[in-house]
Amino acid sequence: MTMASGGALRWSALSVIALAVLAVDQALKESVRSNLDPGEGMRLFGSYSIEHIQNFGVAGGGLETSALPLAALALLAVLGLYEFLARRGHGRVSLLIGFGLLVGGGLGNLVDRVRLGLVTDFIRNGPNAFNVADVAIFAGGVVVLIWLAAALVRMWTHRETAALVRMWTHRETRPS
Repeated sequence: MTMASGGALRWSALSVIALAVLAVDQALKESVRSNLDPGEGMRLFGSYSIEHIQNFGVAGGGLETSALPLAALALLAVLGLYEFLARRGHGRVSLLIGFGLLVGGGLGNLVDRVRLGLVTDFIRNGPNAFNVADVAIFAGGVVVLIWLAAALVRMWTHRETAALVRMWTHRETRPS
């Protein structure tokens, strides 16, 4: 596989994941908007319910502000993820999955903000409200953080091993 075809395959995989998240997120949000009035809902189990929530802020309705700055921030985050991956030059499957989830979730909420001026949340757990895009963003962030932690461990292990090898191979021999 050439570098170009490998890069195209990575971009395609990331895009498929992102588009799948976007499609599922938007379909479920549209179903909620079509079938439930704002504030209306139904209990699922435990403290979970499906409820039509109009979120003008972020983080489950906190940090309310106008849609434009939040949409711009989401767009910058998505573009930043693509730029990071492009500069990285290669990506592990876990990193592609994580970025695909982050991009798809970011786009899901971005589409809502641009189209509606708010984000439709519909999963409620006690005081918290979220949607598929939020779950994808959280899961993608966890995957990327695990990948970064593993990369740091690999880097540290490699440096420590290299230092031990240098120390062992370059020790001075002393006469007995």
